Amino acid sequence: MVKRTILIVDDEPTQRKVISHFIENLGHNYLVMSSGMEVVDFFMNRKVLKGISCHDVDVMLLDLSMPDLDGLTVLKQINSIKGDLQVIVLTANQDVNLAITAINYGAIDYIVKGENDIFARVTASINNAIEKKNLKYQVSHLARKGKDQVAFSDIIGQSEPILNAIRLAKKVVNSNISILIEGPRGSGKELLARAIHGSSQSSGKPFIVVDCDLLKITNGEEELFGSEKYVADGSYKNIGKIREANNGTIYLEKIEALRTDLQVKLLRFMQEGEFVPVGGKYPVKVNVRIIFSTTRDLQKLVQIKKFREDLYYRIVAFPIKMPDLKERGESDIALLAENFCRDFAINENKKIKTITLDAIYLLHNYDWEDNVRQLKNSIFRAVVLCDVDILKPEHFPHLLHKESSSLTKAKAIIKKSSDINSELVDIFDDEGKCKNLESIEEEIIRRLVNIYNGNLSEVAKQLEIGRSTIYRKLKIVGDQ
Repeated sequence: MVKRTILIVDDEPTQRKVISHFIENLGHNYLVMSSGMEVVDFFMNRKVLKGISCHDVDVMLLDLSMPDLDGLTVLKQINSIKGDLQVIVLTANQDVNLAITAINYGAIDYIVKGENDIFARVTASINNAIEKKNLKYQVSHLARKGKDQVAFSDIIGQSEPILNAIRLAKKVVNSNISILIEGPRGSGKELLARAIHGSSQSSGKPFIVVDCDLLKITNGEEELFGSEKYVADGSYKNIGKIREANNGTIYLEKIEALRTDLQVKLLRFMQEGEFVPVGGKYPVKVNVRIIFSTTRDLQKLVQIKKFREDLYYRIVAFPIKMPDLKERGESDIALLAENFCRDFAINENKKIKTITLDAIYLLHNYDWEDNVRQLKNSIFRAVVLCDVDILKPEHFPHLLHKESSSLTKAKAIIKKSSDINSELVDIFDDEGKCKNLESIEEEIIRRLVNIYNGNLSEVAKQLEIGRSTIYRKLKIVGDQ
């Protein structure tokens, strides 16, 4: 379950303490306030308390009866700026008119203190509020995506590496500086480029994606710069991707694969703001922003003459690095998995609500070569396989199979190793009882660590598992 942030507003210290403890037991983060004025100040002045901003709050539990500023007044004052904050009001008053007024001011539920099973009622209300917020986000996301208006809020993650990439990207939203997004495949480079475009003054204008690897074909120049060769009806054969992106953004992915002749023409266009189409006589001016991406070290390609140095310095003015999943860590993997699970469950008409901690643990310790893209595909497959309301490790058989295969390979390595006299790992103990899997894994890892003189990277490579898995296993047996 992904932790949400719940804001608790109540002037009674005992009530705040009880509700805070309850929210913590539900597995969510919480922030407490004791007055209506404090809430209004928090939202109106965009404050940050204990590292939590007003934008981070998902649900607010608001007491209506407070001495300084009552809950209805709070709702009325923040209603226009609260965004998608879900508000649940709590009160000792059973007045129906009061409940109707609160809902008219933006509350989604009205709970009377002292009701039977009050905590079950609050739990259900919070879950409904989170689900409503998720659905609202999905509808908004799809609408923006259809209009090429992806926002930075569509990039899921809370780790410092991804937040740093977003912070840098926000600085160049409306700048003319060249942007190069670097990072491994599947890490979300195109999503970041779309967010830059969607947050800029060009939002709603064309966002054209070009895979430079596909421009190696003979008519690659026509594909990018267009052609003025006339066809039978007198129209252009191809206006080209750059003209197609006029007044918008063209995203050139895998820029390292661009043919040398096209590198020359692209550089000239970046310098002059115009180009001559294939077969044309006169230059064409185009107003377009170019965002580049690469999975390679362009500087090394320049050194071995595989990429033009002058173009390199032109496009590397503002580099942004997208991290891989290993750098982003378990919290981001959990966030991504929960979001993908929710989206696919809706699309596949499944009633899946969340993912077990064991499944999250499995996802965290898997070596994602294709990063976010591979994780997304794995979640999709798991959702299709799942016939219950929660994703479990068994819904990821392809991941479990690889982990099992790694242990089999480890046994083969140990068998061949002269350092341990070609001895196989014994699956029985001295009393003839079968060892459990944990003990066998422990012995395999211990032997390989000895074989490779403590080089955990090599052990991980031989077992085809992540270093984090080795750390976890070693931690379990007390070797850290």
